[in-house]
Amino acid sequence: MDTLAEVIINRPSKHLNRTFSYRIPEKLSFLCEGWRCIVPFSGRTEEAIILSTREEDISRLTYSVKDIQGAVDTFRYFTPEMLKTAWWISSYYLCTLIDALRLFLIDKKGIKTKVYYSLCWDKIPKDHPLRGLIDESVEMLTEEDCLLLFTGSEFAKALSNGYIARRESVKASHREPLERWIAPTLPIPEEETARKKKQVFLYAFLTEHGSVPVKEGKKQGFSMEVMRSLVQGGHARFFYKKKDTYSLIGDSGQLSHKELTEEQKKACEQIIQAEKEKKFQGILLKGVTGSGKTEVYVRAADQALAMGGMALILVPEIALTVQMVSYFAHHFGDDVVFIHSQLSKGERYNNRMRVERGESHVIIGSRSALFMPFRNLRLIVVDEEYDSSYKQDETPRYNGCDLAKVMAVTYQCPIVLGAATPSVNTYYAAKTNRISLITMNKRVFETPLPEVSIVDMKQPQALVQSPLFCDALLHLLKKTVNGGKKAIVFLNRRGYATTLMCTHCGYVFKCPHCEVSLVYHKDRQRLQCHYCESSYPLPQECPKCHSQKILYSGSGTQKLVENLCTLVPQACIARLDLDSTRNKNSARDILDDFRNGKYNILVGTQMVAKGHDIPGVQAVGVVGIDMILNLPTYLASEHAFMLITQCAGRSGRDREQGHVILQTYTPENFVIQAAARQDYEAFYTQEIQFRKLLGYPPFMKLLKISCFGKEYRAVSEKAARVYAWLRQETRQADSFQITPPYDEAIKKKRDTYYISILIKGENLAPLKQKIRQSFILQENGIIIDVDPL
Repeated sequence: MDTLAEVIINRPSKHLNRTFSYRIPEKLSFLCEGWRCIVPFSGRTEEAIILSTREEDISRLTYSVKDIQGAVDTFRYFTPEMLKTAWWISSYYLCTLIDALRLFLIDKKGIKTKVYYSLCWDKIPKDHPLRGLIDESVEMLTEEDCLLLFTGSEFAKALSNGYIARRESVKASHREPLERWIAPTLPIPEEETARKKKQVFLYAFLTEHGSVPVKEGKKQGFSMEVMRSLVQGGHARFFYKKKDTYSLIGDSGQLSHKELTEEQKKACEQIIQAEKEKKFQGILLKGVTGSGKTEVYVRAADQALAMGGMALILVPEIALTVQMVSYFAHHFGDDVVFIHSQLSKGERYNNRMRVERGESHVIIGSRSALFMPFRNLRLIVVDEEYDSSYKQDETPRYNGCDLAKVMAVTYQCPIVLGAATPSVNTYYAAKTNRISLITMNKRVFETPLPEVSIVDMKQPQALVQSPLFCDALLHLLKKTVNGGKKAIVFLNRRGYATTLMCTHCGYVFKCPHCEVSLVYHKDRQRLQCHYCESSYPLPQECPKCHSQKILYSGSGTQKLVENLCTLVPQACIARLDLDSTRNKNSARDILDDFRNGKYNILVGTQMVAKGHDIPGVQAVGVVGIDMILNLPTYLASEHAFMLITQCAGRSGRDREQGHVILQTYTPENFVIQAAARQDYEAFYTQEIQFRKLLGYPPFMKLLKISCFGKEYRAVSEKAARVYAWLRQETRQADSFQITPPYDEAIKKKRDTYYISILIKGENLAPLKQKIRQSFILQENGIIIDVDPL
């Protein structure tokens, strides 16, 4: 009997969404499900993933079976739990299985193959021209060599005659990163010390500290030239070590272990009890801003480790939650590992291997941390569970928070969903007893929640000093800065001016590749599209009527900073948005400078609302919240309420109450009123009624099918075909609501048009099963988004 493996090829093609059979040779008998292997496929060498194995007599098969050529790794890459998770992602989110499996891969490209041709001298006739062109000591040729030596027909003939043979070398596309170190060896002779003073200092440093990374030597002021000279003289040596990447997140200062409040103690007791039961349990930890949820997470992770297990802590964006992450790093030391987008592939692979080998038991990261090889996972925490960044915006379009719940069932461990303002869906689940609810209503220092004042921007008397800032906000900012405190100003738009318009003919400057206005960025003196990132020089005149009367309207964070520099001249102002944080660690550096007092006003987009606990922040200004309230999504009210509450929560986290000014043109809006009182219950009560009335989650499930392409007419025809199929398949079911095809709010992005169809239903599983068997899943130019945001 032979052992056959059913494998899936690591190539993101809808047409390869099936398995292929290969024989496992005797030398690779250790291979089983979850291993990555190397197989011959369609004339190439490809990486594949073994999904299952079986015993069978291949002599009785009606088709030929090739052998697996080798293993990619020295270990089984996919655990049974990882494979189970991938199958669920593929089934629930209607994506191919390989798209789901590739989420777990550090490098999606798979193995790297290099083609070369070996010369078979024993088969080449002695009078063949090749012998005059190539020395017989040459054993192989590259593809470039062959192009120089042969014409196309000559090359084909040499292959068929066996004069040359095609070979491939295969290697994994990633490895654990190495770091260069320097270590002392023989002492510097006494007679040489006078003319080698720098080397003497370096040798003394190395003798005191032992081996150190070369970059550490540079930090101490020793140049690369001095280090090389010391090595060349035989007094030191260079060597390479695996690079430690668990500490690459940086440091925000030592944080002391705190005494628990009564609410924290009760929360810890309930979560730890759930861990001890070793079964799935969903827990919503609803704690006001500053109530100490991080300390509860740490104590719960302590329990997971005490049970010999691992803990997974998910955060929306790790670069913006450095303080919480640093707390874990100080508490758990080398036992914590970070997974985030700022790591290189090699660093991510190294961190994955730390988890694989059981060297780290606390895994902290963004949604990509879900795909680590957990061993005995005993706790999952999802901080700020409502955050939209948990949702992936490319295939497969999974929601990290929802996937974490499924994984908690798979690993039979509790999952803690933490938030001051939980999503309406999650709070509904708690209210209907689907998950447990723990509340923490008091701040750690028992400081009252910030006082929030609403300012009606329609009233002229409120805007005497500036059209951007009400007088009350300017007065608060000046008072705060003069008192030695800090302030945060929120506006969820970057750039300087958001629209450029010709006042003569009304022409609006738009991106030629997207259906959006170009944004003026004053620091670069360029117009930029915030969707395709294309940029253009400032126009001197209108391209339509050639008038030079161009109006710069709308405000972004750059304009706010410029105006505040004039209106509050005593302030030192920093900006935190996508433009100011493009470099690695720049977000952390800006926040550290703000924390350490280099700046006393921080202006930014929603980045400023992300769970920062910065001492001395006593004032917050919320500007332009009406834009978010009017977004074309059923989640607009929820997003606006959460942003206001989270922004307000950055203030008054010490022992002094903070103050928030909320500028709005709709002060009577129930969201504004509830947020000003920081009354989540009032907001939820109103919002859940709207959701039920209009048929939105949590009462209905949503599925969006988007057709896209370069030609609008072709996209429209495809959308009409999809809509007709959906109507046909659901004609006997009254439980589905299907909207006719509609243009997306931004119907063209990157020269691509988008037309969508929204489907509502209490149970979409039957329809998803039909879609899985239809052309919708097979054709290109169609996006399926389950549970769209």
